[in-house]
Amino acid sequence: MSRMTKMGMLAVLGGFMVTTASYAHPLAPAQRERAALYQSLATTRFITEGQGPRILYVFFDANCPYCHLLFSRLKRFGGPYHVTVREILVGYVTPTSVGKAAALLEAHDPSAALMYAENHYSWTKGSAIAPIRPNAATGRALARNMKLNKQIAGFTIVPVMVYKETGGAIRIRNIGMPPVWKLKKILASIKED
Repeated sequence: MSRMTKMGMLAVLGGFMVTTASYAHPLAPAQRERAALYQSLATTRFITEGQGPRILYVFFDANCPYCHLLFSRLKRFGGPYHVTVREILVGYVTPTSVGKAAALLEAHDPSAALMYAENHYSWTKGSAIAPIRPNAATGRALARNMKLNKQIAGFTIVPVMVYKETGGAIRIRNIGMPPVWKLKKILASIKED
């Protein structure tokens, strides 16, 4: 077996699809695409929690129970890992999700509104905020957030965590609610800006 064939097989076994005739770095196109998507996240409308030098983006639906659990754990562990969480709101889990996302984004203090809504979360009704009809700007922002959610995850799903590792790789995690040990490992691996 030729050296290139062996390298190609190892790359496929490692989870990367490359052709054996390629001499380019196997992650170059995928990482460039991820880097472009990652950069576009900074221009979305999001709600910021925390003030650390590590940035974690989370696609979040106000009626998603896994989003609520992740929010609670990030509130607990974000500080010790110096993480700033940027919640990118989407609305699709229930019929009130878009209205609740709009209410959070249009609140006088979105961060305080999100904190209150999540601190009073109901397992039957979702976040404790009354849905509103989004204004035009918020409607466009939510549509863009949904489009990015689909581009990043491959389909609509929440929660999705997106971050840059210390080595520079962009990571996308759509594993629902990770166990505490895994979440701590993720938070520790985020690159400081």
